[in-house]
Amino acid sequence: MSMKLRMVSGCENGTCPAVYVSDRGTAVVQGFPVDNGTEGLNLGYGEAAVELPPDVVLEAVSALATAQGKPEAAQRIREALTCS
Repeated sequence: MSMKLRMVSGCENGTCPAVYVSDRGTAVVQGFPVDNGTEGLNLGYGEAAVELPPDVVLEAVSALATAQGKPEAAQRIREALTCS
């Protein structure tokens, strides 16, 4: 069975860093690949690391907080985005 995704952060055309939520209740991220030789990174078999701009991550967390009925947390995140 294939996974279904809904974008919660990122650009509309789908060719830039983005965060999605799945119908399995997980998060899926799209970003620029990070090499396994990067200092401090230790990937396991089959794992991949991607780099995301902080604003994409914060927008995703805000959208997830809103979806879970936590508008106060989402508002604090949106305020943090406007200060950066």
